Amino acid sequence: MPVRRLLRAGITAGAVAACLLGTIPAAGAAPRSFAAASVHGNGAGAVGAEATGGITWHNRSVTLTSVRLYVAARECGRCNIVAWQGDRVVDSVASTQQCAGATGRWIPYGDLPLDGSWIAGGSTEVAIDVYDDTHTGNGWADSTRSGSSCYTWPR
Repeated sequence: MPVRRLLRAGITAGAVAACLLGTIPAAGAAPRSFAAASVHGNGAGAVGAEATGGITWHNRSVTLTSVRLYVAARECGRCNIVAWQGDRVVDSVASTQQCAGATGRWIPYGDLPLDGSWIAGGSTEVAIDVYDDTHTGNGWADSTRSGSSCYTWPR
């Protein structure tokens, strides 16, 4: 009898632990930062424009934190940020074109919330596109809530 009770208690504890582990949100493993750059020569040259920041995943929305855009000397650049769910646009933010003089400069944008509260399941992906308007180049970072890191191009 005592062995059966211990076995039953062990099975119950294991089932409870499995249920609890199954309810941990995937956002804990989701990417927490991004860097997207437009690099001259399809990745072989210098950076023309770059966007960096943090990513905070919420229940249905996502916030990009401490977002900054770098524009190299004598270059013009901009970035577009789009939250997605599958092939559906959830929310977006676009910067205006920024240009630098004789030296490169960082333009701070701060925190950029992307609201996905209006759609069941919310935002599951965020894409950051960076454009070097001077040389018509671009680069991107693509982050998913279920991923462990962002995919980037060209580096």
